[in-house]
Amino acid sequence: MPVDSTTPTAAVTETPSASRAGFGGDVLRLATGTASAQLIGLLAAPLIARMFSPSAFGALAIFAAVAGTVSVVSCLRYETAIYLPEKDEEAANLAVLSLCLVTLISAITGLLTWMFADVFFRMAHAPELKGYAWLLPINVFVSGTWMILNSWNQRKRKFGRITILQVVTRVALVSSQIAAGLAGFVSGGVLIATTIFGAFVTITILGWQTMRDDWRLFISAFSWEAIRYVRKRYDRFPRFGLAATLLNSASFQLPVILLSGFFGMTVAGNYSFGFRVLRVPGMLIGANVNRAFFPRAAEAKHRGTLGESVELALQYLVTLSFFPCFLLALTGGALFVFALGPKWHEAGVYAQILSVWLFFWFISSPLNTVFAVLEEQALELQFQAVNIVTRLVSLVIGGLFGNARLALALFALCGVAVYGAYCLAVIRKSRASMVAVGRVTLAQAKMFVPAAAILLTMNFLRVAPIGITAVTALILAVYYWNLLRTDQTVRGVFKRFVRYLPFAADQDSTAKS
Repeated sequence: MPVDSTTPTAAVTETPSASRAGFGGDVLRLATGTASAQLIGLLAAPLIARMFSPSAFGALAIFAAVAGTVSVVSCLRYETAIYLPEKDEEAANLAVLSLCLVTLISAITGLLTWMFADVFFRMAHAPELKGYAWLLPINVFVSGTWMILNSWNQRKRKFGRITILQVVTRVALVSSQIAAGLAGFVSGGVLIATTIFGAFVTITILGWQTMRDDWRLFISAFSWEAIRYVRKRYDRFPRFGLAATLLNSASFQLPVILLSGFFGMTVAGNYSFGFRVLRVPGMLIGANVNRAFFPRAAEAKHRGTLGESVELALQYLVTLSFFPCFLLALTGGALFVFALGPKWHEAGVYAQILSVWLFFWFISSPLNTVFAVLEEQALELQFQAVNIVTRLVSLVIGGLFGNARLALALFALCGVAVYGAYCLAVIRKSRASMVAVGRVTLAQAKMFVPAAAILLTMNFLRVAPIGITAVTALILAVYYWNLLRTDQTVRGVFKRFVRYLPFAADQDSTAKS
């Protein structure tokens, strides 16, 4: 978010150490809520995985692939611009414009669903999903509304509010899925309906909180002339950001569609469930770095310190993600068998194949906001075009050879190359120091060597999944305990969270640790 004209001077002229503490505080504050939400999901996963089959998760994945691709562009990317105006009135009109667009896109989605859903789901080898096609426009509207509310609350730095809401949403989703499973309703349609229900709970609560605080601002700022102005002022977002985001979303959803088309819904379900687990660290840290980083990056651009902000974000991303990603590469199969049951072993193998790619995606994708802040959407579009083409070729080659593991291995290899180049471009454009980022990465690799040796030996000796899982958990616990012990910022923020998090829903998170 650019510095508002009413921003206190102290917030603009903060020292590097204060900036580090404040950024770390925002990230970890959000991550605490995400950690709680993800912990609820992880604790429930063994039960839910035993209730629902891989094919049921495949049905959910195919539906989500279609709905998600439309949802991310339902505001034509104007919701991303909400962070940027210096004045709240201008940002409020961007929010209203985004809401009008998501309503229109949802209606168009409903019409296209009525016309073409049957053909599409038959091509994806999932004809049973036609009965749930009417939920697509509802999902698009709910998801688009969430993006608008989320952007507005991030602009206002209501990180505590978002933190609490993450937990509430996860509880609603998990409890509804368990209740349905216990009642004997274990189809893919149930997973689809409960997922939409969880999102609906989110926008209801966040919408009420937002209007309670800011309804006067929205009413006083609204005018059709202002709407037309912001539509033209930020038209680079739909002109370039829209296509880039659509390609990015399509490239993520592509594996589900192609794997289902080549190998059936069970393989697609194994992939989607494995990827769902892979996204846990991304949701825990990466998404929250994005939320905390975007407002600060916009401010840093005005101050000429964007490079330092990128370095700081990358250091946190590398430090917090290296160990879990590479541990998963060594133990994914055993972890899935122990936690979810033997029928999910293949999903664990898919997670192992994708884990190294995950690291590169994890450290680069939260920083895509750099291109938005610098209004370099054309460059973002080029990367996403290369990304989707390489993914398509990789998956088709694997499909033609009739080998799902080969398809995902090629997919991961191309992803490492593309996201590695993406990360380098972010560093170069922001004028961050490659040496500083490389130093942190090398330090993490050196620390990982003993852990890798232990786990490789256990795999060679064919230690039971419970033993590998226990050692992996111990290694992670020791690593993060040491991080908590040695990083003053992490330690200070963690103590503050433990003490104050239950009361943080409506507090502004601009206070520094």
